[in-house]
Formats: sequence, structure tokens, C-alpha cells
Amino acid sequence: MDKSATRVMVIFTLLGAGAIGGFGIHRLLSAEYGMASFDFVIALSFLSLGYYTHKTGKDGLARFLSAAIATVGPLVFLKAFDSSGVYWVYSSTIIIYYLVPYRWAIGFNSAMLLSLSFVLWGTIENTSELYSFLVTVGLINGFSLMFALNEERSRKKLKELSIRDDLTNVGNRRAFSERMLEIINKNKRYGLNACLVCIDIDKFKDINDTLGHGAGDTAIKKLSSFITHMLRESDEVFRIGGDEFVIIAEGADQSAATQLTEKIRYAVEKEEFIPGRPLTISLGVSILKDSDTPESWLSRADAELYKAKSAGRNQVHFDGKVIPASN
Repeated sequence: MDKSATRVMVIFTLLGAGAIGGFGIHRLLSAEYGMASFDFVIALSFLSLGYYTHKTGKDGLARFLSAAIATVGPLVFLKAFDSSGVYWVYSSTIIIYYLVPYRWAIGFNSAMLLSLSFVLWGTIENTSELYSFLVTVGLINGFSLMFALNEERSRKKLKELSIRDDLTNVGNRRAFSERMLEIINKNKRYGLNACLVCIDIDKFKDINDTLGHGAGDTAIKKLSSFITHMLRESDEVFRIGGDEFVIIAEGADQSAATQLTEKIRYAVEKEEFIPGRPLTISLGVSILKDSDTPESWLSRADAELYKAKSAGRNQVHFDGKVIPASN
């Protein structure tokens, strides 16, 4: 739940209700009861959406309904009451791009622009005046779309940076936590098999102490790339701290996970990551259970990793069993 987004949405509905309600009060005092009633209906709609957002913490419904109000409101006002409704079209056009994803905004605004053409056709004697109005609204749509696209690109880039490890460019702990939840939910819904693999570089502290942290970082980057290229398309590797990696093997049963983890361990043992110095890894593996939470699943795999390191390192432990080493 994004509390800042819901807070902003509540503020938006309050501002909208206040602005339109102010017009309603003015029109009520001017004895324009029909227009005043319309303003009050819109204002109460915004207040209701703000209250719903505040109580539930969810802003999606409020955003789409607010966009619908911003689309239909000016058209109804223009058709039923007063030509001054055209002034609301400009602000509504921009507001809609703020409220909903740009694809939906294009749809809402296109519908409003098309409806405006029918409503205004024949009511404006000067055709060039109608054309100028529609062109200006179209230009506002275009510029709003450009800003919306730039914002979406920036948001995606920030999202990508927030879930990537700076050193290795694989997923970080945040990405790992999100993926674990996704896999567990799939298991509960579809009975999906999955394995979790915890990996540590053996005696990594010795590498840092004797060769320096630069050599340690190089080893981590090379190992990350090496493991990534050994995985299936459905598998993902994450670096969750220091020299510790985890693999989520989606769809892998015990047999597939056994083959995968021992293949990785053996290949790493034979590969030269640091010239003249051997590098090995220990692995702990756990099959996902129906009753698992992210904490329990990771805890079991981490416990198996600890067993592998305590038993001499450079081996794979799988739910209480040692996987025989490849020859």
C-alpha cells in the first residue's frame, strides 16, 4: 500500500470538492438552482471518493471514477446548462493524465473530444472558432501525453534501479522478497513446485583479507554472471548481501533442483574466477511447502547452507540430505 499516493488522492478529491462546491454556493446564492445542484453532486462525488480512499487506503477506484467525472462533467454541464462548461475541458484534460495511466487517459480524453465535437457542432456559428477550440484541446492532450510518457519512463527506470544490485546487476533483496511472495502465491493457487537455493562463497573473508576487497568484488561479479548463464529461463538469481546469493527455481521438483545445484557447484569448482586461487561455493536447498511463508522457506534453505559449510564446504545440502558430488 502506497500511503503517499493515497494521501495525495485524498487531497486531490478535497481540492476538487472545495473548488466545485464553491461554484455551487455562488450559484445557489444567485438563484441558479439547477447548476448549483449539479455542482453539489460533483462535489459530493469527490468527497465520497476521498473518504473511500482514506478508509481503504486504495486509490485505484477513486482515480478511475474521478477521471470519469472529469470526462463527463464538462460535457453534461455544457449540454444542459451553460457554454462556460468549455473552460473546464482544459483543466479536465490535464487532470485525467494525472489520475490514470496514459493509455486510459488517451481513451478518456478522446471520448471527451469526440463528444465535444457533437455537442458543439451547430451551436458555434463560426466554424473556425470551433476548429481553434478543438485544436487547442488536442495540443493540450499532446503535451500532457508527452509529460505522462516521460514520467512513466522515469518511474520504470527508478523501479528497475530499486530492485537491482549495484555490483552484479542481478536482483537485490527487495526483488527477492517480491519474487518469493509471487512464487508462494502461485503455489497456493496452482500447486506450483519451486526450490530455493542459498549460496555462499567458501572462505570469502580470506579472499578479501589476502587479495583485497577489489578482488572480492571481482569474484562476486564473475560468479554472479557465471551462475546466471547456467540457469533455466524460469530461474532467477539474487544477491541478498555480501557474498550470499539465492536462486529461486520456479517449477523445479526435487530431482530437477538436485541436478541444477550440483551442476552449479561442480562448474564453479572447475572455473578459474581468481587467477591461481581456487574458489568454491556451498549450497543449501529447500523445496517449497504448501504451509510456507517467505520467512520459513528462506530459514530452511539457510539452515541447509549452514550445514553444508559446517560439514566441510563445497557441497550441497538439500532438506537434510547431502547431494553426492559429481565426478
